[in-house]
Amino acid sequence: MNILKQNTAMEDRRRRRHKRFCVRKGALAFLGSTTPGKIVDISRGGMSIQYVVFEEKIDNPLKINIFSPEQDFFLADIPASVVSEIDCPANLPFSAVQTKRIGVKFGKLSKEQEASLEQYLLHNTIAEV
Repeated sequence: MNILKQNTAMEDRRRRRHKRFCVRKGALAFLGSTTPGKIVDISRGGMSIQYVVFEEKIDNPLKINIFSPEQDFFLADIPASVVSEIDCPANLPFSAVQTKRIGVKFGKLSKEQEASLEQYLLHNTIAEV
């Protein structure tokens, strides 16, 4: 990793209010009702999601559903807003599939959503980012 990337990563960690964690394999987020994405990392305040672009734009603000089939976990209707978006490079040289990574900040969660998210973080994360 070059020095510029190291400094940017350190600034990101200092700027965040909540620690971010990697999630267990297979964790999904549904952006709105139809667009699935892979959860890259998650915290009490938000998450980053990588998804295949089917439509031009993701609604902002939006509702997110978290689904983890291995742990039989589902958390619905999390209010969120997109705070960052980057294009991801294609895995294959001539791939027509476009993927993006977005960072989302959670909105006001209900007490039940907060408790479920806390349980998810305790049982479905593997390492601090």
